Amino acid sequence: MAKITKNEILDACIIGINNSFKEYLKWSGGTDWLWKAPEYFLTVNIAKELWSIKNPAKFITLEDNIHSTLKEADAKIKGKIETKARANGRSDILFWWAKGTPRGIIEVKNGIYQKKHIQEDLDRIYAILKKDSTIEFGVVTFYIDRHFTSGYATKKIETRIKEKFLEEIQKETHSKSLKMKKKTKQVIDNSDIDAAYAVAIMIYK
Repeated sequence: MAKITKNEILDACIIGINNSFKEYLKWSGGTDWLWKAPEYFLTVNIAKELWSIKNPAKFITLEDNIHSTLKEADAKIKGKIETKARANGRSDILFWWAKGTPRGIIEVKNGIYQKKHIQEDLDRIYAILKKDSTIEFGVVTFYIDRHFTSGYATKKIETRIKEKFLEEIQKETHSKSLKMKKKTKQVIDNSDIDAAYAVAIMIYK
């Protein structure tokens, strides 16, 4: 059976965030946007979408210890693990091969607006992908929104995503001989002064 594609994984992240936005808006009586929800709410909805991919060649776990993950992934751990991997921490979602070894980690963020808010997650992924292991990708996926009384909210958010996130991350990955794929989706589009987006960025070998 063919493995689940990178695009399917990115799509699941986007759908999970989009569903989270709609669900939380409904729960709050139409008053609260997703940035007010706990981050774990997004994580669970993304995990559900990943699991719903109609392909048995995977399984998913949450909050796995990074050091244990690297051992499971047959990483060559000699000496101290790079500090930026934050080996004593946990990944939000761990995506496994059906054979029982980790394939990728997924980090989830809610309500961010600057790249520095995801830099630790990016650095962890870069550090992990440097190792020879079964882990072939890392994803940072997040929700971003903004209110602009001056209008043009959609254009301003799209420009920020492109210039302050995607282009900068592309430079980093290129410098580390890694590759990047991305998906974005506007989760609400009925206002000129408000805009909200789901973003998923995959770094891979």
